[in-house]
Amino acid sequence: PPAAWTKAEETTFLEFLVLAFPSSGNGGFEMPTFNQASINLNEKYPHQRGTEKTSIVCKNKWTALKKSYQSVVEIKCTSGVTWSDEQGAGIMDRKDNVWACFTKAHPHAKPFIMKGFDHFNIMEGLMPSKLKGSH
Repeated sequence: PPAAWTKAEETTFLEFLVLAFPSSGNGGFEMPTFNQASINLNEKYPHQRGTEKTSIVCKNKWTALKKSYQSVVEIKCTSGVTWSDEQGAGIMDRKDNVWACFTKAHPHAKPFIMKGFDHFNIMEGLMPSKLKGSH
């Protein structure tokens, strides 16, 4: 079975990355960092659900969390869409025209139609000072 992450495990993982951030080169984490994160998680959570959180699993989780973070940033910057840390975009009608157009262009944003992103603030501190495409 695939690795199943609890909110506590995600938080522990991100807190580990915060500690590793100063030596990461502005958020460009390398495999040795994910190796250490894996060891840390497996020591802290010896009875995990799903597959063990290996360094590759940790790297993939980091990639997924970055996509979630970037999706929320895009939602926050979109005219006609509001954001709440608890309710996400707060769209009640899945057929809402603004949301439909937005998620067609940004499919990674779909999970946030009615839920927030718990790790936004910690992720903000882990992202490079300049996001791709910003000048």
